[in-house]
Amino acid sequence: MGEVRLVAFDLDGTLLDDRGRMSVASVEALRRLKRAGIGMASISGRNVGKSLAPFPPDIRPVLSVGSYNGAMVLGAGADNERPLLREQRLPADGFLDLVDFVGNSGVNFIYCRCETDRTGLSEAYLTDEETGWIRNLVRMTGVDIVLEPDLLARARDLVPPPKMILLPGPDRREDVFEKMRAAFGRQFYIARTGDDRIEIMHPEVNKAVALREICDARGVSLSQALAIGDGDNDLPMLAAAGIGVLMGNADSLTRNSAAGAGLRTCEPLEDDGFSKTVARYVPDC
Repeated sequence: MGEVRLVAFDLDGTLLDDRGRMSVASVEALRRLKRAGIGMASISGRNVGKSLAPFPPDIRPVLSVGSYNGAMVLGAGADNERPLLREQRLPADGFLDLVDFVGNSGVNFIYCRCETDRTGLSEAYLTDEETGWIRNLVRMTGVDIVLEPDLLARARDLVPPPKMILLPGPDRREDVFEKMRAAFGRQFYIARTGDDRIEIMHPEVNKAVALREICDARGVSLSQALAIGDGDNDLPMLAAAGIGVLMGNADSLTRNSAAGAGLRTCEPLEDDGFSKTVARYVPDC
């Protein structure tokens, strides 16, 4: 096992519980990494603001961020001073096809608005219907979701976002997921998240791409990265890292997808799997 110089991690289900809380042991592990000068990267499906929000003020500036599952990647630094390492939005033609699919299937959706200018990022999640799945996402992530009842009608005129979220609910998710894969093939990167959501990004976007951009910016090789995650959308990142660790609370679909990939496993979130993984693979920090 080589020296670990960067630790990358998912948030929900890996570092944060279902109420968006971080354990004391996890905060202590992050501070040990900071003191040791080891890079840290939060790589998640969240937007940039909510990727940073859970962290204490002393940790936030040293974090690199891969948000929207890697569609937006930013280096470490003070807020609004972070270098933009990558921006990859949904392809324009594919976005129009996706809007038609959403309308025909009647699936609840979120348009992830993200605009950049000289003052920084402006982000908002927009939806046309408030559902239980929307409320669950708000409770878990604290994200602000703006209700716009005519959103679907005007969606074709919007700028393609870095990510779209479909919320068919747990009963319909697998059916909608399989229909999307059949309809769009390689047109998108499609990932299951939580137990009720599907996230759609540009086909060249995934968490491994984000990890590679962050490693390159820091002068670290992928073989020197430790990556930790619990979801289907984390698997590319875990496979790309020198050490990829799947949380013990990963669901059965994710565990089945990870089988044979050579990944390691750790304790579940509720047993402080994150902090124990850091202690196990970065013992000197």
